[in-house]
Amino acid sequence: MTSSRNFSNLDELFDCLVDREGATVDYEHGETIYKEGEPDNKIYRIKTGGVSQSQRIPNGNLLTYQILLPSDIFSTHHLSSGVITQPCTAKALVDTELQELLRDSLKEQLLKNPELALEVVDMVSDELQSRDRTLENQISLTAKERIHSILKKVAPLGEKDGKKRVINFLTRKELAEMAGMTEETVTRSLGQLEKEGLLNKNRGKVVLL
Repeated sequence: MTSSRNFSNLDELFDCLVDREGATVDYEHGETIYKEGEPDNKIYRIKTGGVSQSQRIPNGNLLTYQILLPSDIFSTHHLSSGVITQPCTAKALVDTELQELLRDSLKEQLLKNPELALEVVDMVSDELQSRDRTLENQISLTAKERIHSILKKVAPLGEKDGKKRVINFLTRKELAEMAGMTEETVTRSLGQLEKEGLLNKNRGKVVLL
């Protein structure tokens, strides 16, 4: 059991709880962390790497609505419940190291640190808004715009090349799955973005300008 104490921020709280009763788990690039509809009783924090969260849309495809980066905490839905049915699918975008904690452990400490509980409420609100905006964009944005939006979100995980970012960890198939479209549409969209001077394609890499 973690003794009662005040924490200055969520990172400090999470690190303390993981050290005492959680775990740090490695996921390989493309590995599924959990699937939509599966029962789960954990809260996750990204130590290194990145994670995508996707939801199935009416045509049966998965559409990525959130990209998560180091220090982000996720799977905070229904924190009042110990076990939930996941409303989305989470995958590692690159080799990723996650801190994992039972949601009951975090909930117990949030009750003792209500100011941090408000931060978690804000995170849940941001995620729901992100999902709603992305689903709306599925209708309003063109395929080219959706691809460009995804590339900008994952850019921090790419290699630095001066002020540019080299994205070499996503295949056309993965981009297609994230955008909820076909590989042919992704290829066409990348070509359009290159003509407009927004990126360069080179041997399977995308250089975001």
